[in-house]
Amino acid sequence: MKYVLIILVLLTLAPSMSRADSSTLVVDKAAHFGISFIATETGYAIGKKMKAGKFQSWLISALLVNAAGIIKETAIDRKADTKDVLANVTGSISAGIFVWAFEF
Repeated sequence: MKYVLIILVLLTLAPSMSRADSSTLVVDKAAHFGISFIATETGYAIGKKMKAGKFQSWLISALLVNAAGIIKETAIDRKADTKDVLANVTGSISAGIFVWAFEF
């Protein structure tokens, strides 16, 4: 449980720019992607250490990471930016592909 809390805290550190120009928006989406990728991989590694299956570890991790991202977005802006959510989901899916490609 403490690992889930650590991941949630890390996700709250992700940048949130409600009024930004286009150059900072690219950085913001890349940050959402990267943080989701790393957080999903971290959750996956924790799941594997707890003897969960590969798919189950990734799925639970991806769901928690994306739920935390949506909660963060709605808590700050009162509405979730769909591009931020898309970047988060893409990061989590990429983490899953990375897991299967390199057989972790």
